[in-house]
Amino acid sequence: MFTTKQLRRLCAVAGLDRSDADTYASVLAEYLGAVAERPLDLPPPSGSFLSDDHTPVEFSLAFLPGTAPSLRVLLEPGCGAGSLAENGRIGLRALRSMTRRWGFASDRLDLLEDLFFPSSPHGPLAVWCALELRPGGVPRLKAYLNPAASGPERAAGTVREALERLGHREAFAALPPADGYPFLALDLGDWEAPRVKVYLRHDGLAASEAGGLSRADSGPAPGTVADFFRTAAGADGWTPSGPGTEQEMRLGRRPALTCHSFTETTTGLPSGFTLHVPVRDYVRDDAEAHARAVAVLGRHGMDATPLTRALAAVTGRRPEDGTGLIAYLALVHERGRPLRVTAYVSSEAYGVRPPADPAPPRTVPSAHRRAPASGTAQQSQQPIQTGAGITVEPYRIKVVEPIPITTREQREEALKRVHYNVFDLRADEVTIDLLSDSGTGALSAAQMAAGMEGDESYAGSRSFYRFRETVAELTGYPHILPAHQGRAAERILFSSLLEPGSIVLSNTHFDTTRANVELAGCQARDLPCPQARDLDSEEPFKGNIDLEALRRELEGPDGPKVAAVVMTITNNGGGGQPVSMENLRQAADLCRRHGVPLLLDAARFAENAWLVTRHEAGYQDRTPRQVAEEAFRLADGCMMSAKKDGIVHIGGFIGLKDPELAEKCERLLIATEGFATYGGLAGRDLDMMAQGLLEVTEPSYLAERADIAAHLARRVRGAGVDILEPPGLHALYLNAGRLFPHIPAHHYPGHALSCQLYLEGGIRSAELGSLYLGEEDEDGNPVKSAPFELVRLALPRRVYTRSHYDHIGRTLESIAKKAESVGGFKIVEQSPILRHFRVKLQPA
Repeated sequence: MFTTKQLRRLCAVAGLDRSDADTYASVLAEYLGAVAERPLDLPPPSGSFLSDDHTPVEFSLAFLPGTAPSLRVLLEPGCGAGSLAENGRIGLRALRSMTRRWGFASDRLDLLEDLFFPSSPHGPLAVWCALELRPGGVPRLKAYLNPAASGPERAAGTVREALERLGHREAFAALPPADGYPFLALDLGDWEAPRVKVYLRHDGLAASEAGGLSRADSGPAPGTVADFFRTAAGADGWTPSGPGTEQEMRLGRRPALTCHSFTETTTGLPSGFTLHVPVRDYVRDDAEAHARAVAVLGRHGMDATPLTRALAAVTGRRPEDGTGLIAYLALVHERGRPLRVTAYVSSEAYGVRPPADPAPPRTVPSAHRRAPASGTAQQSQQPIQTGAGITVEPYRIKVVEPIPITTREQREEALKRVHYNVFDLRADEVTIDLLSDSGTGALSAAQMAAGMEGDESYAGSRSFYRFRETVAELTGYPHILPAHQGRAAERILFSSLLEPGSIVLSNTHFDTTRANVELAGCQARDLPCPQARDLDSEEPFKGNIDLEALRRELEGPDGPKVAAVVMTITNNGGGGQPVSMENLRQAADLCRRHGVPLLLDAARFAENAWLVTRHEAGYQDRTPRQVAEEAFRLADGCMMSAKKDGIVHIGGFIGLKDPELAEKCERLLIATEGFATYGGLAGRDLDMMAQGLLEVTEPSYLAERADIAAHLARRVRGAGVDILEPPGLHALYLNAGRLFPHIPAHHYPGHALSCQLYLEGGIRSAELGSLYLGEEDEDGNPVKSAPFELVRLALPRRVYTRSHYDHIGRTLESIAKKAESVGGFKIVEQSPILRHFRVKLQPA
């Protein structure tokens, strides 16, 4: 990650060792969450107020005479959230996680939560976290809160109330006049005297006024503050020009800030004072800003060499090529300590402000100075977003394909021709095809470009080694075998691992997984968690395995026959529901204790990881990529259809830790699929699969996928049709049994709904009910029925827009209005395995 690399280099400048640098870089990545792995060629995830280019990170170096500077990092944990309220919730969780991590008290934050985290917040920020990085890997922690959270007109009152709650009843009255209250900061953790810090905005400030703003006892001399102001702002070389211009330079573009620190509740006076000058708005370029910083540091007896090294650690560009690298210079007074100078350094991850040409204006006529008002800081001449997101697809359409538009009569004839089996419909007879999300997604431009690099050598192609490196980095498995799709990977793995009579346990086997187990002469047993039986429950992890049932199976009389446990993530046969990391971890522990390998059916690993980050405690601040990596490493191996979360049209792989099992699989792969470095795939397929596995954990991609599923869910519910709740990412599961209670299970209400969707709207879907899971005797009498009669609407990746899904909602609304008129079906011909693929039916 860009900013973690910067942080590591800055740690070296500040004299922190490599271990500390690694620790703090890891902390930064963890608490930035999903943004940490966002490619920088994408726009910023939100209009973060923290920096001019919306990078959610800022660095600072605090200088004292005769010692190395101390390094700080300011970050916005919730910067990728869709709203300011969610931004605040994520930030608050991050703060509490940090206090638990380092054993810090959070009671002062608890006292203020209702003031700064209302349900509908205002303002340009929710919460920031600042870490002062110290040797030993345990930082000092500060929280920056927004006094305008309940509206800018209430900012002053919020500050007053916060100070009183913290015991500083006289503090507000001790503050100097101000034009706004942009921040309130709290020290959390290992501080000798924890502070509450109030930041004030001063529009159009001049040097003579800056010198009189400190109210701290034994504070800095007014002349010292004024001298710092003049040097940092460049006032020494300023000359007045124009009618009505004051004889003294004022900061008319971006205002100065002061900070007033309170540690004692008895005197009511601040114990500290800081003046912040936004140097970047009053220089031509960063060479000039650096010269001013050097002058300030030299005036106070401090070595400027570390600052020069720090700028080089952050960027390789010339100082003359931009402005904003040095954002602020600050003069800091704390009672009983020498004066400190702090330089705030921008990351510039997303952009560099060009040099000002000509030099920026440095004056504002007195007649145009803004009147004092409570509110948030005027930070920039550019508009700042508030974090309230807008929902758009994170891509634009580059190639289009016409879709067939048919008449009802044509669809009726088509259904009769294929004996009412929608699998046998021609694709050019289908308007919207939601039969499967397997291999039906749209490739990205990057994937197409990667395919053009494909090496079609029979053995040892460059494409294979690129693919293997990508998969090994993701999974941590040393043995990677490509296969042409998931069912090929299943066949090879199960043929190499299982003996006839073996048992495979799973949260739920999907159809081809079950078929490959049974074709090996083995038994597939499903152990879904009890919560999965309630279709209407909002329980977030209904894809979990029943851990108690798993324990009984492993310890019971059939335990020695259990050859493997397969965890399907997400649980497709269980309604696309996710598996929690805690459930996966406990299942892995049980398997290890009983010597049984745990395998992942990882077709939708990234979607599972996304849902974990949204719903599982302790993972909200992790990226999908981090969650996925942890999941793979909990298991002993995996098989994957990359036609799902590889976002390719063909491809899959096996990943294993066990070298002996991997060798057996490789022998079978070579005999039946192709050489071990292509596994039945072209080199271009391997390259496109590798690129897809990188793109699929991108948070913006997953967020849009979740949003489109939620959009369709709202339309379906609005049509009066129930779904399996909560909706996942790859599909919606319609409750056909509830929509058609008059159709018995052995007449397949799910299949009836699937046919009706095609008849009414040209929509192809998949039944997951008693046609898929049930059994009948020779006379058609039910022997086994599915627990639920469902229809799956599988959502191809990056293919359909919201208007297509709106058509589905309208079609279901039409069906629901005349549900009682829809009839069932009976089977006239079927296959003993995977019958739903080749079955022939007729209306009952």
